Amino acid sequence: MMKEYNEWYWKLYRWIRWNLPYQHKYIKYGVQNLYKWFWVIWRDRDWDQHYIFEVLRFKLEKQANHFVKYNSHESSERDAELMMTCVRLIDKIQNESYYDGLSKSGIRSSEAIQIVIDKHNKAKRLLFKILEQRIEHWWD
Repeated sequence: MMKEYNEWYWKLYRWIRWNLPYQHKYIKYGVQNLYKWFWVIWRDRDWDQHYIFEVLRFKLEKQANHFVKYNSHESSERDAELMMTCVRLIDKIQNESYYDGLSKSGIRSSEAIQIVIDKHNKAKRLLFKILEQRIEHWWD
């Protein structure tokens, strides 16, 4: 007769055998993440895309720093550079730096405004194109 390994006692046995010895590490990492993410989550609001970009920027910065620090795979430096490029694009999108240059120059023509909007949209497209092509390769 074949044993049924999906019974609760086998699941408990496997958890005790394979997961219990590492619970202290899971707790340690969980507390560290709570500490690191506290202010990001504290300032999060459900109003607009700005806060989504804040969470994404924080996560990309953390992961890029991890890749630089541990150099855990062959292309980790390149991946960290791409992540930081995404962070810079998020900063451009959020800070609307294109609009600042327009207001300093005093130009308010519809063509100049359209150029600024196009640059802003181009930054968003580039950000999401990088994420679409590379995000599944960014793992340790």
